[in-house]
Amino acid sequence: MATLDPPFGGLKTGTHALQIGMLGWHDVGSCNITRNDDYHFAAKGSYDVFGKSGTFDFTMTLTDQNPAATSGPCTVTNAGQTLQGTYTRVGSAITFTDGRHSITALPDAASVILEVAGYPKARIVA
Repeated sequence: MATLDPPFGGLKTGTHALQIGMLGWHDVGSCNITRNDDYHFAAKGSYDVFGKSGTFDFTMTLTDQNPAATSGPCTVTNAGQTLQGTYTRVGSAITFTDGRHSITALPDAASVILEVAGYPKARIVA
């Protein structure tokens, strides 16, 4: 089923902790989830990791809005850059890619783990 639940279904709108996974989970900031439904997710916040601080501005949209699909078109916005790509659902994980970049969202109880190749895992805590 191609909706954002799972993995995003356990996250309610409002403020959540951001964590990074390096030899355990460590709080690095927070975000405010402003939208979370079957086809849209939006969160903004800030982080400070290893002395580097920045903003977290992340949105995902399944543009086909087809709950029976296992893949289809999507848009992902991160740090103000919007990418057109495709999503692929495998079990309870969903991967977004534009051919050069990819991010996989996985459920972690009610929280969500975000994996980007070459970077530590991040988690939005429910």
